[in-house]
Amino acid sequence: MQLNAKLFAAALALPLLLAACGSASTSSGSVVFNSLQTEYKDQTGNFVACDNTTLQGGGTTKITSVSVKYSASGTVNSLDIGLRGSTTSDKDANYNVNVPGTSLTDLGGGNFKTVFTADSSVNLLPNSLQPLKITVNPNPNVVIKNVTTSGDVGSFYTRLAINTPTGSAETTSLIVAPRVKVYTSCTVTSTTAEQL
Repeated sequence: MQLNAKLFAAALALPLLLAACGSASTSSGSVVFNSLQTEYKDQTGNFVACDNTTLQGGGTTKITSVSVKYSASGTVNSLDIGLRGSTTSDKDANYNVNVPGTSLTDLGGGNFKTVFTADSSVNLLPNSLQPLKITVNPNPNVVIKNVTTSGDVGSFYTRLAINTPTGSAETTSLIVAPRVKVYTSCTVTSTTAEQL
């Protein structure tokens, strides 16, 4: 019976451990990672990123809009948001943006989001994660598009770091972080009314 009790206690502790992996705090502020999304969904409803996208009605783009949603509390001087490649040896550690606390897009109830673009025009994703390849769009009017995909080339995830008057802390959500798969080619099949 003791073995079962230990297994039960471990099973109860696992969700708490996993929840803590997506959070970071200092004595004056905290941030909790909530979601990572892009403007594209594949045939199974998963968010994906694309190096080359054929648009409805013709034309192509090498831009993928990305949204990171999170909860924050306390005094937040700024938030560092970074994308990391998860399937190659490239860390993509240079793909970071620092968002001042006064510029966080407030969704209400302590929830926020930051939307930015990932540009594949110079280097392909996820290797294109360079400092000049990230542009924050505070009030985007981006809608979700359904796409067909081909050429799986890897994936990326996000890391958050909170900067407060008493220090900085980074999420350690590597274990539980959702990955966004990257494809060499996507074709938009329909546009939804859902906002990124």
